[in-house]
Amino acid sequence: MKSIYRLKKNYQYNYVYKHAESVADRNFIMLYCASNANPTKVGFSVSKKFGKAVRRNRIRRQMKAAFDAVIGNVAGGYSIVMIPRRHEEYLFDDVQCSVNKLLTKAGLLQ
Repeated sequence: MKSIYRLKKNYQYNYVYKHAESVADRNFIMLYCASNANPTKVGFSVSKKFGKAVRRNRIRRQMKAAFDAVIGNVAGGYSIVMIPRRHEEYLFDDVQCSVNKLLTKAGLLQ
């Protein structure tokens, strides 16, 4: 995923947490809010409760790859934070399906 589509600073995450609406399924919680960012920016937050660094980085990579496939179809002007919900291994197909479902549910896909 390109750098221009990423939330990078702590204050960006805090803004989303404070002003966000949320949608969820059994795998993920997606927080989103309108922002001044022209391209939509996405951040990924994986708690230490999820497991050791290898497991956290794996799910983060899967979420990034799933968003990379659909980022061109997402409406502009939003900030999004994705949070995994379960503490078990994910298959990439499940991650991709969940990302598409949550974006559709939130009305962010064009």
